[in-house]
Amino acid sequence: MTIRNILVPVRGDGKGEQVLNAAVALAKKFDAHIDVVHARMGSKDMLAYGATLAGVRDVVNDIAETHAAEEEARVKKLYEEYCDKMGVANIAEPRSGMTGVSASWREEKGRQAAVVSRRGRLTDVIFVARPDGQLGVNTFEAALMETGKPVVSIPPKDISEIGKTIAIAWNGSPEVSAAVTTSRPIVETADKVIILSAPEVHGDDLPASDLADYLRWHGQDSETIVLKSNPHEIGQALLKACADNGVDLLLMGGYAHARRHDFKIGGVTQYVVENADIPVLFHH
Repeated sequence: MTIRNILVPVRGDGKGEQVLNAAVALAKKFDAHIDVVHARMGSKDMLAYGATLAGVRDVVNDIAETHAAEEEARVKKLYEEYCDKMGVANIAEPRSGMTGVSASWREEKGRQAAVVSRRGRLTDVIFVARPDGQLGVNTFEAALMETGKPVVSIPPKDISEIGKTIAIAWNGSPEVSAAVTTSRPIVETADKVIILSAPEVHGDDLPASDLADYLRWHGQDSETIVLKSNPHEIGQALLKACADNGVDLLLMGGYAHARRHDFKIGGVTQYVVENADIPVLFHH
């Protein structure tokens, strides 16, 4: 089990380089490939509700195609310049036995959330920019809820190291268990693993000691820190423990609640997404 493919969606919002920096930092550990995908919006995504007159549609179609072509060229040029600067091999198709970090550019039509939902099904891990208010929320939620893959939220800062000191926000749930097992290659290469547990809040049906045993079976030692916190401040306690212990990657379950016909992140997940200044790997 290893990490071979990392999906990174990009748009022209200035955050792509920071997400790529984090992806490259992880890819270096596994000689992994980074699949950079840019969603090209079509006219139907730009057409205002009720704009049904043929003349309006034609104008919007022309504007949309011109804008999409210009945006694609601009972002692709930034990607190519980034590969040159970072020494990342820019390749067009898979190469068996290739060593070092490689990347490829993919352009697909549609909204970014829909593209990520589709492309994320065939990757090992997805890296996304941390949502900024409502910007990026749909992409994050689509990656988390619709792909079945671990999703790493990257804060707006340069990341040069990821996974050296890992913390696991353990509550015994299926979600955090999946975060651990699907990211096991990352966990097994860590210098230090810390289990953060708050049994007074989430109970002790599957205690931290059981996780420690599981990790030990896979050759990884760990230490456990018991958090003293009330249920409404778990997010704050998790991030403080990470800061106090020099953690550079936090693993946790990604939880959501149903609202109308969609799933929306909330509670501790939302707090950590909005406030973490380190990469956080979620799994739903």
